Amino acid sequence: MTLPAPFLLEQRGRIDSSNDEARRLAQRGFGHGTVVTAVVQTAGRGRRGRAWMSSPGNLHCSFLLDPGSNPALSPQLTFVAAVALRDALAELALAADFKVKWPNDILCNDAKIAGMLLEQAGSLVVLGVGVNVTAYPETALYPATCLQKTGSGAEASDVLAGFCGQLARRYDQWRHEGFAPIRNAWLDVAFGKCEKMTARLADETVREGVFAGLAADGALELLDDAGTIHRILAGDVFFRGLDASGN
Repeated sequence: MTLPAPFLLEQRGRIDSSNDEARRLAQRGFGHGTVVTAVVQTAGRGRRGRAWMSSPGNLHCSFLLDPGSNPALSPQLTFVAAVALRDALAELALAADFKVKWPNDILCNDAKIAGMLLEQAGSLVVLGVGVNVTAYPETALYPATCLQKTGSGAEASDVLAGFCGQLARRYDQWRHEGFAPIRNAWLDVAFGKCEKMTARLADETVREGVFAGLAADGALELLDDAGTIHRILAGDVFFRGLDASGN
């Protein structure tokens, strides 16, 4: 298949991880816009080293992206990609409700349908994307679903093509206009705004409050009962009735 500029496709069959393959390609001189797809991953992973189910028929892909002259801004690419992927999926399943969930998930009818993982590869970043197109895990941290359950007949190649088109547009917007329009677009389709939530941080600290917004740098803002706003830079967030654990 042919992808819209600036993306160039590198297809693989069975590999360890599309993110690892993208990093290897970066070391060989491949640059911005390289896209690696895999039919099956034997060591697919999500955030915090969690295993990612890699069933044939789902989309497993990784992008090499140029974060620009300020590497500190590269985490913003997660939000760029989230808005792009959400919009691409919405075009393939018009009757479904797609939302973005901080920090890197896409929900379909309140169940997880896609996730992303951003990693460094020299001067580039690797954006790993997994989309449940035809299958989804029955046991996961959050309830999950797949595109097929919406009645959509789209295949992984359709999702990839649509995503690349949206990502090219949003990436250019980010490079030329900054994070503000991406942040606004993300908030427009964010799950859980003004709802009670629990944030479980990497050091196992737990904070509870209300999802108050998204800071200018992409941090989640949690308003606790005392009126203090906490900036959450990394961790897992749970909303009542959404997480599989019942927390």
